[in-house]
Order: sequence, then C-alpha cells, then structure tokens
Amino acid sequence: MGNILFYTHNKKDLKRAVKMIIDEIRKTETISDLPIDPEEDRLTQANAAKLLGISIPTIISLKKKGKIPYYEIGRSVFYSKAELLKIARKNPHLVKPSRR
Repeated sequence: MGNILFYTHNKKDLKRAVKMIIDEIRKTETISDLPIDPEEDRLTQANAAKLLGISIPTIISLKKKGKIPYYEIGRSVFYSKAELLKIARKNPHLVKPSRR
C-alpha cells in the first residue's frame, strides 16, 4: 500500500482512504492469536483454501511453489491451521478479504 497524501480533504479522498483501511483490516480479521486445539489444527486443502479465502487451485499452486507448508500422509495432503495463520499474519496478501 503506497503512501497517500491529502492535499485536499474532500469526501471522495476520505472514502477512498477508509475503504483501503477497511480492506487491509479484513485481510487479517480471520487471523487470531488464540491457541488452536490440536484436533482442529489439521486442515484439508478445501478447508485451508476456505480459511485463507482462496480457491483450491490457488492453494495447490502456493504449496507447489513452497510458499505454504503442508504435510503428506500417504497420498493425502494436509495443512496446519496454526502454521497457515502464522504465514497469513506475515503475508496478508495471501488472504482475501471476506465479503459480508
């Protein structure tokens, strides 16, 4: 997000600034610092994609590029919810804002 300087404070400028701030907050609103129950930590690809607000092909692409950690048990792929949240905190661009 670039630096925004207001030389005039008109309604349009203020609306744009507020929208940008809200979008940034929404990117991380699903990210909490609460401890995660070990039984709820293991996510399927579909659940991991839903958590981050992205599609399954996108999460597979991130996995292949090494941008997110994953675990394989046999032929099944799982993700750690705690690890995904930690990465999302550091890389908010990976998280899509929720639509309400």
